[in-house]
Amino acid sequence: MNFALELSNRLIGHEAFSKMLRRLETCAAATSIDADPGDTGGGLEDEEMAKLHYCAGVFAQTDDTALRRIAQSIALNTLLLHGSRDFVDRSIALLTNLGNFPAADYAKRKFVDLVPPKLLDGIGRELSRAMNSIKVGAERVALTDFQKQAWDSLPKEAAIAISAPTAAGKSFLVIEHLCRMVESRARFRAVYIAPTRALLAEVHDKIGRRLVDRPDVRIATIPAIDASTSSKHVYILTQERLQFLLALDTEAFDLIVVDEAQNLSDGPRGMILQECLEQISARDPLTKLILLAPGALGFQRLANSLGKKEFHEQRSLLPTVLQNRIVVRKGADSRSLDLQLLDKDGLIALGVRRSDRIFDNPSTRLAAVALELGSSGGSLVYATGADNSETVASKLAAGRPVVDDNRVEELALFIREHVHKEYGLAEYVRHGVAFHYGKMPTLLRESLEAAFKDDVIKFLACTTTLFQGVNLPARNVFIDTPKRGSGAALDPAQLWNFAGRAGRMKEDIIGNVFLIDYDDWEVKPLDEFVGFKISPAFEQVLNERYDEVVRAVRGEMPRIKRRDEVAPRVRAAAGLLISKAAHGMVSEFVGRTLPDLTEAERSSLIDVAVTADENLGLPEELLTTNWTIDPYGLKRLFDYFQERIEAGKVDDLLPPKPHDPGANDSYKEIFKTVQREINQTSVAAGSYHAVVGGTAVLWMKGIPYPRLISLQLKRARAERTRRLSSQLNSGKLTEAQRARLEAPVDVDGIVRRTFDMIEDEIRFQYVQLGKAYVDLLRFALQENNLMRLFRKIFNFPVALELGVATKPGWSFMELGLSRISAAALELHFKDPDATAEAARRWLAKAPLDELRLSPIILAEIQRLGLSAGPAASTA
Repeated sequence: MNFALELSNRLIGHEAFSKMLRRLETCAAATSIDADPGDTGGGLEDEEMAKLHYCAGVFAQTDDTALRRIAQSIALNTLLLHGSRDFVDRSIALLTNLGNFPAADYAKRKFVDLVPPKLLDGIGRELSRAMNSIKVGAERVALTDFQKQAWDSLPKEAAIAISAPTAAGKSFLVIEHLCRMVESRARFRAVYIAPTRALLAEVHDKIGRRLVDRPDVRIATIPAIDASTSSKHVYILTQERLQFLLALDTEAFDLIVVDEAQNLSDGPRGMILQECLEQISARDPLTKLILLAPGALGFQRLANSLGKKEFHEQRSLLPTVLQNRIVVRKGADSRSLDLQLLDKDGLIALGVRRSDRIFDNPSTRLAAVALELGSSGGSLVYATGADNSETVASKLAAGRPVVDDNRVEELALFIREHVHKEYGLAEYVRHGVAFHYGKMPTLLRESLEAAFKDDVIKFLACTTTLFQGVNLPARNVFIDTPKRGSGAALDPAQLWNFAGRAGRMKEDIIGNVFLIDYDDWEVKPLDEFVGFKISPAFEQVLNERYDEVVRAVRGEMPRIKRRDEVAPRVRAAAGLLISKAAHGMVSEFVGRTLPDLTEAERSSLIDVAVTADENLGLPEELLTTNWTIDPYGLKRLFDYFQERIEAGKVDDLLPPKPHDPGANDSYKEIFKTVQREINQTSVAAGSYHAVVGGTAVLWMKGIPYPRLISLQLKRARAERTRRLSSQLNSGKLTEAQRARLEAPVDVDGIVRRTFDMIEDEIRFQYVQLGKAYVDLLRFALQENNLMRLFRKIFNFPVALELGVATKPGWSFMELGLSRISAAALELHFKDPDATAEAARRWLAKAPLDELRLSPIILAEIQRLGLSAGPAASTA
């Protein structure tokens, strides 16, 4: 044990130290929320502050994370109290010694008048800063100690995991590393995997801006092979899009980055991700692998599962800002709140907050507390689901005046024109309030996030979408339950990840996490930090449901039901095993990925997979890219194709372009066929699947959201009228039932369910089923010497994924534009065969200000560097 650590242990064990630290933390926390401290102990004398700073200086000389966290807490809490010049200067010195340069730089800017630079201290601090700095473009950026250690490791390690709290700057480092690799090599191929389209768009934006002056680099968010001569490719894809790309393109990659790597534990999507990583590694074992996750464990086990024996892990548990967990409950009267600071030793009284608001009603308390305590800085308010986010936002908006800001009016107009004129969100944003969930259209979601970052939107009611790595930090986070809307408990690691959004690195030194009625929660997941534990999804499902998977491999596939999470996992695991058997790799795969099974279990699993493959007789290349689909369903569909071909009805099987005459009827039949043969689901007229199929055709045609939503509203209103008439005729209608049937249709609910249908069914299930349809049809045509018909097959799964079926639309989206922007631009772009490069050239010269585009669409074009014109104002 070194001297600093030995001395630290003596200091921290002293009773007086604990009391002084607690008083410092409570006074600073109370100050940050304007609470009346009452009898919480009062402030500290200068002598006590000096003692704390002496201790912090000793702690900072150790490598112990817990001690360094305390040292940082002393520095940041001192700054919150706006202490004397001497203690502010000491705090900045402490942050510098701790390597937290973002916080130190913020403090220098904030207290520039209070702390003029000292020559010798300034030289020493700038030397430390320079040693931690890297050049990004024309700017030098100072890294935290953790960032610098990770940065130094990136060029040296073939496989590395970087794990740190939310907003620790992980993705910044990796994107810069990737961009430098692109710039330094004559040929380069990389893929950055983002689990959600929201994160995908954010990463594309960052990489695009970083490489804006490099036209030789192709940056793509769609899985299409480039027809240009570019030798440098950076793909930014979800795992599903990567699966598409790997089926089209057999070349190796130099680098693969997996953001939010804890999603390798996420059911079928986690299995898709792991299988993609295995395919890429098999193409070239030297492909560099980088995994990113917010405070996760289990990387080495994952590496073993992927066959990566040499694996480096760079971890940090030290946040860059101070994050207070503050428990809030109704006070002694209806207009007050009792506030307590939650730390490792329990609850400490902070004081009382008195207000003109009333906090009695539990159903409105979350919104009331957020309005009361969230006025300083942006506030994220946890909602248990998309519908709840709308409810919370309505209550927040009801408590705020209309904002006098042109950007708010532009955002409201954009929502009415490009989503729906009756969408409630348009009115909420006028009050500086919005709701946010993952299935919103990309440009809408990005516009809300931009407005929040610009402090135009003050309150954002959000779902677990923000748990998936979107960079949207806030001053305040409000949580009143540890559950989802279904009543199921959230993973504690997810709650900690969400709480980690509190505090904006480089822009603040504090973030507050308000826990409303925490005493009443059935569980207390935020008492102690809980990180993610990565457990590969395939291994997880075999360990938990071995017998069900074996039965599925033998042909007893569980039926798919809406919102059923178990059946898709079992089916995907069974399909993957049969696919590995088709490649002759099932024995090696099972041995590597299922270390906890007994030898007898592994042997049995291998035998049933080999037998299933032999009985099915499907080609291995077909199973490689369609194993998430029931293999027995694939065989049924293939047999159906054979019957139709033998009956001379092959033309009926060929998917046309969605705009061709008769395409609507063709696709309705195709969707009916895949549901019937693969999922064994009947698609009756008027059923949910029939509605989905009809909407899918319109979606592929590029029909804008307002028209799609209007059709769903028309259907809902017609159904309400039919039911009301039926009940009136029956004579059994109560007044309450009549009132419900005569109430206006819930427009926000229809909009939300339309988004759900598009994302869950059309862009996920139907894309996968559609790809299986096309692949199987080509196989059947090949088996019957009808390859000449290949060119008549329209690749409709890509159109389903993108929501566009034309070459110009695909080209605009390949440049990173959203579907909304692509559809708006396509009206003015007359080249039906345009490549992405042609679309780029047109955008660079087009008089965009004359096209009457929304300022938000113009802003997206500007942000992506696709127009040389002046930036449009935007939220």
